[in-house]
Amino acid sequence: MLEKLSSIPQSKRVFLYVITFLFGVVLFWYLYYAPSKTEIKQLKHNLEQSRMKLHQFKQAQKELDKLNKEMVETKKKLYEVTQLLPTRKEIPNLLSDISNLGNECHLEFLLFQPGKETIKDFYAEVPVRLIIQGEYLNVKAFLEKLSDLPRVINVAELKMSSPRTEGEKIKLKVETLLLTYRFVPKEERAAISQRKAKKRTRKR
Repeated sequence: MLEKLSSIPQSKRVFLYVITFLFGVVLFWYLYYAPSKTEIKQLKHNLEQSRMKLHQFKQAQKELDKLNKEMVETKKKLYEVTQLLPTRKEIPNLLSDISNLGNECHLEFLLFQPGKETIKDFYAEVPVRLIIQGEYLNVKAFLEKLSDLPRVINVAELKMSSPRTEGEKIKLKVETLLLTYRFVPKEERAAISQRKAKKRTRKR
């Protein structure tokens, strides 16, 4: 083999060496370097995609944590509100408290009429129409004591009329609409929704 190479002119041997070298470079390029470069490029692309997904996951986790925190706060506030709302069983006691306050303030009840409640989501609005008679300061004291009750009571309407003198005292007739509220449990809300759905079906 070496004898054959030595017999070839030097110029041809150099050319042969160059061709062999170039052939080796081409083989190296196609068989190793090019595939490796493509693989590296793909790995870099995958790494970038993974980084983007990781960033998205982190952002999603932050949003989830924020929503969970807001949900906890909402549940806490809802609990605090519902604590101020009596249940159906407690409504008679609340009405009794209102009546007792009126008596303590030396007011005369001409009308004490609880109305039909109105369901509004998780609570019901319970109206109570009152017509009371007494001195202005006693009426004022009565309204102030209502606001001091642990339950929510709103004075929706207030009308004073018919002032009259009894000795040195001036008495007024007061017509008012009180709105109190009660908590409506989930089971009751579901039952109400079913009844409404049945009514709509019958109308069709």
